[in-house]
Amino acid sequence: PSLSPCPPLISSTVTQGAPKGEKHTSGTDSDYDNTQTYDLAGRSSEDEVRAELEDGAFGEAGEPDPTLPCTEDVILKTEQVTKNIQELLRAAQEFKHDSFVPCSEKIHCAVTEMASLFPKRPALDAVRCSLRLLAASAARLQGECRKAAPAESSAAPTGPPVDYQLLTQQVIQCAYDIAKAAKQLVTITTREKKQ
Repeated sequence: PSLSPCPPLISSTVTQGAPKGEKHTSGTDSDYDNTQTYDLAGRSSEDEVRAELEDGAFGEAGEPDPTLPCTEDVILKTEQVTKNIQELLRAAQEFKHDSFVPCSEKIHCAVTEMASLFPKRPALDAVRCSLRLLAASAARLQGECRKAAPAESSAAPTGPPVDYQLLTQQVIQCAYDIAKAAKQLVTITTREKKQ
């Protein structure tokens, strides 16, 4: 349990923060079912991650990748990412849309620090894919969160009013994708270092 801090924490927060009618559970009475995580469409990400990893995502079996960072460092950075995501999700639950931009900047910074642990050109496809998802999701999160910021100039309207419900859903999805990528990196590093 200590090696996969992201998605269980994120999934329970996302479930609570989902708009009415969009609450997804795993079939139990608890919103805190830590055995699997679910994205907003209700698909099981655990199954997706497991399939990715079992489909040869680790490359050749046998030798561990010496270029990967130690598992403890990856877990520490993942915990920082998770903490920042939780802060963002709390802001979403409390409708504090003006907090989206500063929260997204903290997440982007934590993601950058986490990514810097890994080599620029990782040998394993799974690491490359997870790092790509991590970076792309953090960048997308920043873009979505900027939509919540009030316009700098009040001289003329810049477009239609912001749909905060849709924006919040997009922000939650980005946060979920970041958590998923971080968990994948923890899983890969743990498995590789144990070989």
